[in-house]
Amino acid sequence: MRITALIKQVPKGDHSGRLDADGRLERAGAVTEMNPWCRRAVAQAVRLAAESGGRSTAITMGPPAAADVLREALAWGVDDALHLTDPALAGSDCLITARALAATIAVLDDRPDLILVGASSVDGSTGAVGAMLAELLGLPFTGPVLTLEPHTSGSTTRLRTTVQYDTGTEDVDVQLPAVVAVAERSCNPAKAPAETWPTGDAIRRVTTSDLSPGRWGLPGSPTKVANVHPAPLTRDPVIFRGRPETQASRAITELTARGCFEAPHAELVEPVPNSQLPGGSEVVVLVGPGPSAGTQALLGAAATLAADVGGSVTAVRTEHSSDDLARWGADAVVTLTGDEPRPVAESLVKWMADREPWAVLGAALPWDREVLARLAVATGAGLMSDLVSLSINGTHLAGLKPSGGGTLAEIVSHGSPQIATLRTGLLPLRTPRADRPLDQHTLHVSDDPAVRRAERRTGSEGDALDRADVVIGVGRGVPPDRYAELEPMRVLLGAELAATRKVTDEGWLPHGRQLGITGRSVAPRMYFAVGLSGNLNHLAGASRAGTVLAINTDPAAEVFAHCDVGLVADWREVMPHLVEGLRNRVSAREAG
Repeated sequence: MRITALIKQVPKGDHSGRLDADGRLERAGAVTEMNPWCRRAVAQAVRLAAESGGRSTAITMGPPAAADVLREALAWGVDDALHLTDPALAGSDCLITARALAATIAVLDDRPDLILVGASSVDGSTGAVGAMLAELLGLPFTGPVLTLEPHTSGSTTRLRTTVQYDTGTEDVDVQLPAVVAVAERSCNPAKAPAETWPTGDAIRRVTTSDLSPGRWGLPGSPTKVANVHPAPLTRDPVIFRGRPETQASRAITELTARGCFEAPHAELVEPVPNSQLPGGSEVVVLVGPGPSAGTQALLGAAATLAADVGGSVTAVRTEHSSDDLARWGADAVVTLTGDEPRPVAESLVKWMADREPWAVLGAALPWDREVLARLAVATGAGLMSDLVSLSINGTHLAGLKPSGGGTLAEIVSHGSPQIATLRTGLLPLRTPRADRPLDQHTLHVSDDPAVRRAERRTGSEGDALDRADVVIGVGRGVPPDRYAELEPMRVLLGAELAATRKVTDEGWLPHGRQLGITGRSVAPRMYFAVGLSGNLNHLAGASRAGTVLAINTDPAAEVFAHCDVGLVADWREVMPHLVEGLRNRVSAREAG
């Protein structure tokens, strides 16, 4: 088999989040490394090529320094390396990046049987380039996969995969050639010491002059970074130091004063707005297999946008998704007869041709991402991905997403329609409006013979985190053999455990327990951050928590800038005192 792995160089740790003079995110001077997801793509490419007697190729797009990730891939065992590098590519959004990579694949001597990509990137978190590339090349796509094994029958080779979701896994069989996104837990990462890397002499370099003509870089990108804003500090931290028992006592007093142990009061939230008359700007919302609360929040955001632009909301739903849509913002419903992403996107392109919707929105979940990524390619509109909020910038749709260094990048769409995926767990859940009859339609969707789905397994996590009143989030400062020491607090408060990405990367807790930009988003009454530094990509997943209590030994830890109550202490020393104080508080409340 001919295997191609697409890899990316990313900043190691956080980056500044600043814009340069040309309006691009500033990356100069940052320490860089191979994107963690891409390391798994390289490892799988080398394995599959060796097992099939084939050949593996690594491709990266980036400035001259990005050659380092190719040198590391060669050290790991990749046979060939190709570097697409050209100043004209600077500032490319995900659509232009996908187009450039598709054009680069076209210059290879042999067309690959399998193209592997990382499921996402730690610097951009788009999760869309793989699906966009598949659409450009006319190929099936699946992922993120935990396992992938080829099998041949006659002249056809297919790939058996296990796809990972937040709440479980699914067996998916895909016909080759295909594009496949590799999950971070699929295998050990391809990591080679720098002293083993070969020189760059073996790397083939390609510029835009070697590609088919196109508009590249920032000028050709339909989505752009308009501004970078400091992440708002929505909390006023109270930080305690001193003896563990004293800190615990003062923390419980503070939590009590904040009403954390009282029966929760219903929050006053804005109602879902009523739509304008039909015929105005239409906002289309994908309603896929995600959780109902996410659908409700997304529809509410769409209804708010529609009210602002004098339009209405059309929900496009799968047959097995929620049908409680009118109260949450839908004015019309289109039911799809099938749900395979590639034919869904194809049917939507035809359906939209006469409608020209103002915007198309979906959740930042695998099904929505693939459908909208393919739609963004087919329409040339581009995609704003994994946004945490929406707004209107002049006549354009805009949204915010974390961009590093404690900042939020404002992304603006200049395409038509304006397409975006959103982290629905970070959207406000509005009060539903009165129910009403909906204009109902059906849209035919064909099957996709290249993709076969088999067993779907739901993990034990299910929606436990989504429903939890109290969540305890653990970082790498809490080793798995010490989790039992958190159990008294978890049982006492009826809490659910959550984790940072680094914890789930190690396999210490399941992927479904991961919070953050690359995980889940929750809104518990209380969130206890234990032994984690407070990377904003993680804290975004708990930003809607009512009260955040943080425990860390480092007084400069970022988490202390984004909590309500902070304890500068070793969690192992302070936890028994917290449990004792909380038990007394809970007992007193029950006795009263």
